[in-house]
Amino acid sequence: MDPLAPLNELIDKTEDLLGHSPHPAIVALPIGAWAVSNLCDTIGLLTGDERFDDAARISMAIGLAGAAGAVVTGIRDYSYIPKDRPSHAIATQHGLGNAVVGSLFVASYIARVRDESRGRRTGLTARLLGLAGGSLALYTAWLGGVLVEEHGEGVKPVMEHQDQDDEDHGRARLAPKSPLGLHRS
Repeated sequence: MDPLAPLNELIDKTEDLLGHSPHPAIVALPIGAWAVSNLCDTIGLLTGDERFDDAARISMAIGLAGAAGAVVTGIRDYSYIPKDRPSHAIATQHGLGNAVVGSLFVASYIARVRDESRGRRTGLTARLLGLAGGSLALYTAWLGGVLVEEHGEGVKPVMEHQDQDDEDHGRARLAPKSPLGLHRS
């Protein structure tokens, strides 16, 4: 028996309920929490107010917890992209980039907890690690958007349509007069 079967069943049921993968909805939690953490770090550094150090650490922990769900659903979505599709390389960059993002935030969080347990304010290294993670997360989120909007990945009807050798992907599948239509010049 597959030990991941209960998890896969839960993801399948969630997908059926939403009509698409839960990954795009789940990633909003870590991205939002890490943005709050980066903002609090910046304000805390500028003002010297230690309450922002606490808020940054707590929001970072929330983001790390949410990232666990994003990883599970992201790996599952990745497993459905055939290796011969051009989007597979983008998805690989997206996943590896997010592994680095998560590692930066984990290292930052550990440094923050150590600083706090020693009665010190959050150090510059912890802040820089968090800001680096937040900066890279902007890029990996953009790659995720490219996967969905330009390649139609993670959108079941589009993926099924692509498997029928259709050339239209992402925005190209929209009506030409749609405000969301092609953005190429």
